[in-house]
Amino acid sequence: MASDELKIALEVVKEKFDTVMEGINMVREALERHVQKNDEQFKKIDMGFLEVRKDIREMREDIRGRRQDLNDHRDNTELHAGGRRKKA
Repeated sequence: MASDELKIALEVVKEKFDTVMEGINMVREALERHVQKNDEQFKKIDMGFLEVRKDIREMREDIRGRRQDLNDHRDNTELHAGGRRKKA
């Protein structure tokens, strides 16, 4: 009699344990999908930052060139006018 009750109790515990393990596995799979999705999003963001940094670098080079052109123009213009030079 006690043996049958023990078997029933163990079966109930085993079923509950299996249910908990199934839940843990489902959560693990969901977490792995979430991590993978985040990794993909961070890679896209990193690529965007790299492009922005490249654009900024190109703009700085363009500004340097334009500043030099402006200074050259002012030097040329002021040589003819005899005025004082203003730096850009």
